Amino acid sequence: MASSLSEYLMRIQELGAVEGPDGALEISPEVMPILEAIHQVLAGGTVEVKVVHRGNPDIFNELKRRVEQVGREANAINKAAGFYLTATL
Repeated sequence: MASSLSEYLMRIQELGAVEGPDGALEISPEVMPILEAIHQVLAGGTVEVKVVHRGNPDIFNELKRRVEQVGREANAINKAAGFYLTATL
């Protein structure tokens, strides 16, 4: 796994993407509809996303940069491996 992916997952956990004690984590109710929308898209569906209230722009930009880094790192790993080894967000 790309180390940047692990760091991204830890960061979104810190920000509340999941809730509960270790061993009993659950996706937060605020995040679950977005995850379900992604699943619909992956299943061939169409979704509509509307941002009602914008969040902290610094955190938004940080997360965007992290996702871009995950993509770069995963692509570099896959290129070096010569086959598709890692996933991106």
